Formats: sequence, structure tokens, C-alpha cells
Amino acid sequence: MAVTASDLARATTRLRETPGDWSAWLEVAAILAALGATDDAELAFATIGEGARVSGRVALAVACGRHLAELGSVRGPELVDQVIETYATGGPHFAFTTPPAPDDPPSIPAPTGEPLVQAREVIEKLGAWLTARQDQQQPPAPLLSALSKPGARALVGVMTARAYPAGTQIIQVGAPATALYWIAHGTVSVSRPKPDARASAAASGPIAQLAELHSGAFFGEIALVGGTTRSANVIATDDVWLLEIPARAVETAAQKQPKLAEVLAFHARARLLSNLTRMSELFRALGQEDREELLAKFDSQLVPAGTTFIHEGKPNDHLWVVVSGTCVVKAAGSVVAELTPGAAVGEISLVSGDPAGADVSALEPAVLLRLAKSDFEAVAKRHPKLLAEVQKLVVARENANRALFQDASDLIV
Repeated sequence: MAVTASDLARATTRLRETPGDWSAWLEVAAILAALGATDDAELAFATIGEGARVSGRVALAVACGRHLAELGSVRGPELVDQVIETYATGGPHFAFTTPPAPDDPPSIPAPTGEPLVQAREVIEKLGAWLTARQDQQQPPAPLLSALSKPGARALVGVMTARAYPAGTQIIQVGAPATALYWIAHGTVSVSRPKPDARASAAASGPIAQLAELHSGAFFGEIALVGGTTRSANVIATDDVWLLEIPARAVETAAQKQPKLAEVLAFHARARLLSNLTRMSELFRALGQEDREELLAKFDSQLVPAGTTFIHEGKPNDHLWVVVSGTCVVKAAGSVVAELTPGAAVGEISLVSGDPAGADVSALEPAVLLRLAKSDFEAVAKRHPKLLAEVQKLVVARENANRALFQDASDLIV
């Protein structure tokens, strides 16, 4: 849609009235660029980037720097260098602190003149306020602070700032993992087809909402760490601006800077466990403290394609939860079900002690969470409600199995 000078006047008024709204700043900058006011747009993006840098909004600062660099502006590399100097420490060596709030913005009377003149005046006066804070001791940036300055410079150099309108699907379940994403501005929703949904990952069906991620968060690390396909859908809740980092660049950086690999693995595990609490019925009987105690006992397993991790007729001493990838259930040599992300398997034999009634194997490289029977029993002994809920689930699963596996992804062996 074409923009006009009237759009610029409206956006400038909004910025003057809400100078702390990053969306208002970005709207003015984008309209200036669309109107061909290149120098003014560059100044606006540079001001936003510097304001973001000194206030701890690292992804937004990097996005502004990369955008300016792609436009050929010298402001871009200068801003990126300042961000790296502030945040690339080679490890989280400084405390997690909240940057101080800025002083109240100056009161600006309504500017007069042409819309472009008005925008210049507002950017000049409010820009001085936005960037006036002196650098404080900032909290670590999840990606940059694990890297040395050369490593951070190399990683930032391959980042691309991309805009996605509200409603755009950014990641689809089952798609190859080609990039890591860092939210510069906006919100995305993360969801996954429910384990009992017959619909394929690409089709409509029951959906479990897993999380909303906001500015500064990153996503896509689960598939990168596990070497699997995407385990969730990610959709832009509103207009978002993302930094896209190619998977190969992330792998190269992690090999050279092991701390980055540790950061990604830590966040991947935290996200897996958080997703599990939203997807599994096992945790409904537990309070937050007990839930965290049980979650801490799960360990993650990377299962190569073709590997059988539950064997028919043999004891099974673990509860397994599929995080990413697809697993297949075979009884008497025949495929009876496929398990997709979010599905649990092994509950019946875990509780009853009977041998597994089927083989369960990974159809493709998969990430699984595993809970030992002894750990489950220790928690269940202290919380009888948990065991009661599991018994109900077992009965429901057995009934479903006897009903000719009406829903294959519900199969529990």
C-alpha cells in the first residue's frame, strides 16, 4: 500500500504523543523510507538503534544496524560495533539488571509546516531524549554475550532483518530448520497440533497454544540443537521485525564459541520443558513447585532415525515424550500408529510394570524427553493426586487402544 504525506503527519503526531512507544518510532522511520526521504529515514533508524542499545533492547539495536548496513549507510556498521562493544563479553560476566527508566520526555508543542518538516523536528527533539541515557551495566544478551567480539561480529554480519505482517506464518511444524530467529520488535505466537489430532502438521486441527514470545526473545533453537525438523508453528501476532540467522552460521559460531552452544542448549531444554507442561496431562495434578521438581528430573535424548527405544515384550522403565520429529509404533511387525510432537508414550508399562506391548522407533531424527520410573514413583508417592491422574489416563489410553486405535497418536504402550 502506498503511503502519503498525510500518513507521515499522522505517525508523527502519534510519536509526539507517545515517545516511549517503539512501534511509533518504527512507523515514522518506515514511512520516511517509503516516501524516499532517505537521509531522514536513516537518521530515524540510527536514533532508534542507539536508543535501543542504551536501554537493553539488543535485538532491536542490531536490527537497526543491519538494516542501515543493507541500505549502504555508514551508520549501520558504526551502530553494530557499538552494540558489540557493549554486549559481546565472551560470557555473562555481569549481573542481570533492569536498565533505568529514562526521564520523562520533553513536552513538544505541535509542530507546524509540511509533514516532513514536522517529522524532522519531532525526531530531533525526542531523539535527544531517547539516546541521552549513559550506558549502564546491562543484562547479558542471550546470543551476543556468549561470544567474543570477533565471534559476535561474524554472527551479526550474517543476520538479516525481515518484516512479517500480522498473521504471517514464520515457521511450520515439520519444515526443515534453516534459521534461528531473534525478535527485534513485536510478538509471535507458538502453537502445535495437539497429540490427539488426526490432522497433519500442515492441515487444520486441534491446536495447543504453547507461548507468546516478545521483543528480545529468540526461537527456532530446538530444531537446530536437536538436528530435527520444526516442532511447532510460529505466527506473527502483530507486525513483527525479526533477525534471521542462517543455521549454518549458528553452527559455525557455536563450534568456534562453545559458550554459544551452551546457551542454545540451555534455552532449548527450558523451552522443551515449558512446552511439556502445556501439552501433557501428567502435570495437571501438580502445583508449580512440584511441577518444576518433576521437570528437573527429565533428561533429553537425541534419537537417530531408525532407532528403537521401546521394545515389544521387554520392560520399559521410562516415560517418553516426543518433542520433535516423528516416531512409529509397531505391534507384531505392523505399523499401528505414528507419534508426533507432544505425544507421550510408555505410560501404561511405566505404571503397571507390564512389558511393552509394541516397538516404538524414531522415523526421523527425533528429540525426546525421558523420565525414569524411579523418579516418577518418588514424586507420585508424595503426591497421590498425580498417580490418580495417571491411572485415569492409563484407563483412557487402554480403552482407546481396544477401540482399534481410533486415534493413533493417543497410543500408549
